[in-house]
Amino acid sequence: MKDGATSEGWATFVRQHSLQGEGIMYRRLAPAVFAAILVLQPGMSFRAVAGVPTDQIRAHVDGVYHAAGRQASVRSQEQVPEATKIMGQMFDWTGMAKNALGPHWRELGEGDRAEFVRLFSALVERAYVSKIHLVDADRFQYLGDTVRGNDAVVRTKVFTKHDAEIPVDYRVRLQEGTRWKVYDVDVDGVSLVDNYRRQFNSVITRSSYGALVSKLKKTVEEGRGA
Repeated sequence: MKDGATSEGWATFVRQHSLQGEGIMYRRLAPAVFAAILVLQPGMSFRAVAGVPTDQIRAHVDGVYHAAGRQASVRSQEQVPEATKIMGQMFDWTGMAKNALGPHWRELGEGDRAEFVRLFSALVERAYVSKIHLVDADRFQYLGDTVRGNDAVVRTKVFTKHDAEIPVDYRVRLQEGTRWKVYDVDVDGVSLVDNYRRQFNSVITRSSYGALVSKLKKTVEEGRGA
């Protein structure tokens, strides 16, 4: 797939999935969000040097696909509670939300932190389950994993139905001794968490944390009503 065609496909996706006002956009993290969830169906995957991190990510992603992908009209994570449950096991929502908010996290009390984690997780879940149909389930690869202590990177590659090739890396961390949980997702070298951090910080700096929360609530509610 030529770079130009891939970029054009991503740009179209971004235009269709920006948040209302304040310029909060999924930008290049949006392909990461929908691509990351769709490395599916263990029986069809290509395996290089893959270990326990890859096996666990594979199982979670396959479960989400089968919970949400079989419903052609899925628009919201609330339509697929089983998928939401699996994503809760797969992602470290608290760690991701904390890193996405950056230094502003320290300024929040316990209640505000819990609310932000809830909104952040709902935002990512919404993007995942609403974009399942964009990926070609017959062409994808698991490329193995690299483990360094309690951290690992699970490398994958997916293809959209418009023939765009998207490399996706899951960054995972060992928790509770046996469970590898995602703390970031990279697409073509672009970090989902870093991208959100830049956008969130921009809104807070130009307006306020309250304005950010209002935008997130509006987006999440619109997803539920879709």
